[in-house]
Amino acid sequence: MAVYKRSYKAYSGLQTPGWSRFTVLTRYGLERLFDSRIFTAYTVFCFLPFLGGLLFIYFVHSSSAQTLLNIRFGREPLINNQFFFRFLSMEAWLGFLLTAWAGPGMISKDFANHSIQLYLSRPLSRTEYLAGKISVLATLLSFTTWIPAVVLFGVQAEMQGQGWGWENLWIAGAIILASILWIAFISLLSMALTVWVKWRIAATALFFGVLFFMAGFGFAVNAVLRTKWGWLLNLPHMIFVVWGSLFRIPLWTVQFRGEIVPVWSAWASLLTVCGFCLWLLNSRLKAREVERA
Repeated sequence: MAVYKRSYKAYSGLQTPGWSRFTVLTRYGLERLFDSRIFTAYTVFCFLPFLGGLLFIYFVHSSSAQTLLNIRFGREPLINNQFFFRFLSMEAWLGFLLTAWAGPGMISKDFANHSIQLYLSRPLSRTEYLAGKISVLATLLSFTTWIPAVVLFGVQAEMQGQGWGWENLWIAGAIILASILWIAFISLLSMALTVWVKWRIAATALFFGVLFFMAGFGFAVNAVLRTKWGWLLNLPHMIFVVWGSLFRIPLWTVQFRGEIVPVWSAWASLLTVCGFCLWLLNSRLKAREVERA
């Protein structure tokens, strides 16, 4: 059939709502990650602390299981704010490795192959593009941090009874707020480093370097200047200081050694890093790129 005899019509099918358009990037990002069997196996491994937490709560409340295994618990409550703090800390470190694997690969190819301009030439804003990419990490980290922790909290409240859930509802709030802070911080840092390096291996190495090299540099600052403010460069430690305040745990139990910085300064350090990462992303996410000969 000749071309001039063809009749072309505009697409009249269903369209993705504007508010959820960024989820297309999230869906394909998750699908691409789980194509790797190793990544899938590690993600399943991240749920082992959750299963261990469920078993521990069951044994604490089951006298028959304690008798069968000849285990005796003291009178001190074992399922408390410190239990959830330790569980969330364990999952945070597992999530850190998950982010180091998944984060750089999701956005580095778009910049290396200059496909970011193709994304932004569609009805997709820079904010929606970034939201779609970060939602991949947020989804993965949510299912390995606050979601299983809240489930454990609900199981404990149900088995303990006697109004335990209402009396300790602040623990659930601390779980959610601490997890949101961790997810935002680790996701933005991973994305910001990737868009400036544009190479996955280098971005992953820089991701580890920023966290651990800065921590070592902070130790050196404390030792040379005989101050405590070098802790502000130790970003993982700042996370635990903030978490300690949220879970109402004495700060001396979550610090390494030396003096403790105020909680407000830990918040300021983390929020400053998040704001700086957003500025870096805003500087690099552009719909056009100028090539110089």
